[in-house]
Amino acid sequence: MKLNKVLVLAIVLLLGVAALGATIKIALVAPFTGLGSILGDYIKMGAQLALEEINAAGGINGNMLEMLVYDDAANPSTAANVVRRALFQDNVVAVFGPNMSSAVIGVHPLAQQAKIPMLVGATSPSFRYTKIPNDFLFRLRADDEVKVVQLVKYAVEVLGIKKPGVIYGSTDYCLAALEVAKAEFPKYGVEIVAMEQIKEGDKDATGQLLKLKNAGFDGLIGLTHESEAAVTVNQLRQLQIDVPIIGFSAWGVPAFTDLAPEAAIGVYSVQGFNPVDPDPAVVAFVEAYKARWDGKEPSDPAQAYYDGMYLLAEAIKNVGTDGTKIAQYLATKANIFGVQGELKCDEHHNFTNVCLISQFDGKDWRIINKMF
Repeated sequence: MKLNKVLVLAIVLLLGVAALGATIKIALVAPFTGLGSILGDYIKMGAQLALEEINAAGGINGNMLEMLVYDDAANPSTAANVVRRALFQDNVVAVFGPNMSSAVIGVHPLAQQAKIPMLVGATSPSFRYTKIPNDFLFRLRADDEVKVVQLVKYAVEVLGIKKPGVIYGSTDYCLAALEVAKAEFPKYGVEIVAMEQIKEGDKDATGQLLKLKNAGFDGLIGLTHESEAAVTVNQLRQLQIDVPIIGFSAWGVPAFTDLAPEAAIGVYSVQGFNPVDPDPAVVAFVEAYKARWDGKEPSDPAQAYYDGMYLLAEAIKNVGTDGTKIAQYLATKANIFGVQGELKCDEHHNFTNVCLISQFDGKDWRIINKMF
């Protein structure tokens, strides 16, 4: 009895797919709308670049990676919905993101429940493993306790700030950084003279800046998101208040400087990544990123998700796609050299502590110091 030609073709196609190996599905949860949407494309393009490189090199043990992308709108409720879908309906083996700290705090128990690793670029120290012991939650870049400690040190010892004034946002990302600053300045015998909040989406910081001026501040400490950083420095210049300015990671990216190109000149930032870093791994990443994405330059946190994809690939290569085994491997054995240098899980479930002190010159961020 002869087989139907269509059936023969179907069998051939199925055999071809089997020969190519199975598809390994990975979720990417990032903000493409809402508060953090300014970072979503960087996150996606960094992760996708690494995924394409891994697949082009033969995949993982012959299996190709597939990335399912979800928009969390930088909203904890939306993040919970899409993460739940990724974990319990789409059957991914790992989740990258969310990238907003408040979203991570709300959804990380879902990864624990599903026993699926969650690798995030969010930087609040609130969910260090030593504070929230989730065996399935990992961080892909230095957290803000590391960065704010370095910020305070530089502000006091190099910039000579003796009466710091702080402007801060209302999300956990900002509030957790504020607590670090409040703890660190007294170690140098320095007291914060005033702390003023600007809420996300606000377009006027005049009142807050005048209060800082009246308090006698001699240096501005910026602990806000990118848009509010731009509002702050633009209005600080308009008010002709001349003090040193140093901010944490959101104050050291194009999402800030593009909104305040003139006012940002001279601002210092503690960065997690700088595309003009001469480190060979950074140079290679920047060149590959620009070649793939039509000349667009990468910005933090693109490098974190790029590195994270390679960390995950190493884990899957060694232990397969079981979530518990992947998490155990990431926590105890994973060790690669990536864009951010050596990547190895520490007691906080952070893979790196690398950060840079840089100053904006109107075009690039000039690196002053790099710390590991």
